[in-house]
Amino acid sequence: MGRTLAAAPGVIEADPDLSERRGDDVEGSVAEPYNVFLWNDPVTLMEVVVRVLKKVFGYSSEKAELLMLTAHHEGKVVVWTGERDRAVRYCLELGTNGLQSTVARVA
Repeated sequence: MGRTLAAAPGVIEADPDLSERRGDDVEGSVAEPYNVFLWNDPVTLMEVVVRVLKKVFGYSSEKAELLMLTAHHEGKVVVWTGERDRAVRYCLELGTNGLQSTVARVA
């Protein structure tokens, strides 16, 4: 797995080869899609997770509940996919709201 960087309050997974690439390669990697993963949290109430997903992403109650249940049963779920900077912002916002999340480049 890739190198992990701690970025309070969230955790962001970085591409292990990113620092070894030339500048123009790094620029090209920004356009590649990244996933925001929400991890199961046995402590946080399910209702809180749903509320945070609605707040951060603007999801409907139904979509937020489905994502929460998927994370609960499968251990993690992709809650958003898109450009890297926005994915990192979402990850940090989820962490600020007490949820565990990571960002990883789409394989």
